[in-house]
Amino acid sequence: MRLLVTRDDYFAAATNLLATQGAGALKIAPLCKAIKVTTGSFYGYFGSFDGFVDDFLVHWEQTQTERLVQLSREVPDPYDRVHLLKDLAARLPHEAEAAIRGWAHTNPAVAVVQKRVDEKRQAAMVEVFEPIVGKEEADKLSVLGMTLLVGLQQWRSPVSAEDYNLLFTELEEMVFRRVPDRAVH
Repeated sequence: MRLLVTRDDYFAAATNLLATQGAGALKIAPLCKAIKVTTGSFYGYFGSFDGFVDDFLVHWEQTQTERLVQLSREVPDPYDRVHLLKDLAARLPHEAEAAIRGWAHTNPAVAVVQKRVDEKRQAAMVEVFEPIVGKEEADKLSVLGMTLLVGLQQWRSPVSAEDYNLLFTELEEMVFRRVPDRAVH
């Protein structure tokens, strides 16, 4: 057994279980086995499985959405922001996210967070696209971006860099084509 384990170790193990085995495998015993700890350690951190789920979802929302949005805001050039957001989204745990989306169909707490994450991601795209193409076009392109992301995550497992780049480089070019003197390099 491990002597020291962190909450992040549990969250990483949960992400891996979701990605490789789906939401049905996300249980206390497999989590503890994955990080080589006793269930007492789990209960010490989270109190219950529901407590773990709540904390995991907060962690997922913060690290895979809020952190990405914040990083994109730190880049002043709007064109560089589009490219950075595309690169950051490429690093999402796509297989785990597909499992979370499926889990949301059977768990109301997961559904609430999934919806909020989708809304935040779409709003982030609008924020990034709007200085380049205006509000109306940014709204349309953000819907397209969310549809591409969710569709790719549901369609392909694993999501390959080639498939991701094919779709999101095209989206990036669609944004830039709206500005006559700008092209993707």
